[in-house]
Amino acid sequence: MQLSITDSVSHQDLDEVRLGLNTYNSRFINVDELKPIGVFITDASGRKQGALTGSTYGNWLRIDMLWVSDELRGQGAGSQLILAAEEEARARGCRYAQVDTASFQARPFYEKLGYTLRLSLDHYPRHHQRHYLSKTL
Repeated sequence: MQLSITDSVSHQDLDEVRLGLNTYNSRFINVDELKPIGVFITDASGRKQGALTGSTYGNWLRIDMLWVSDELRGQGAGSQLILAAEEEARARGCRYAQVDTASFQARPFYEKLGYTLRLSLDHYPRHHQRHYLSKTL
């Protein structure tokens, strides 16, 4: 056995780890239920102005990234992205949603949309917090 540490993780490295993890996990759960989800707002030229990416897995929606351009902030674009993802998740059979966010990001925004704080990690990173929230769809 040889141990190595790197700061250069390749796509092939990630694929190998994902395959190994999915092989193990498939003994307990149906890994084929994991489906990506993307919701995008584009301008007239097709340039992304806002986006939500994540996945649905069994009865859960997982929001990985939510971004709204400075031009659209404060105009309801973020809420539209969330609501569209939740609607699609319900259509896929999801009953719950989860997201995590940093203290300088969007905790109040998610709470306004019905998400409940479940856990916070202090000093993440250094002087901020990481908040984990969920919601019943």
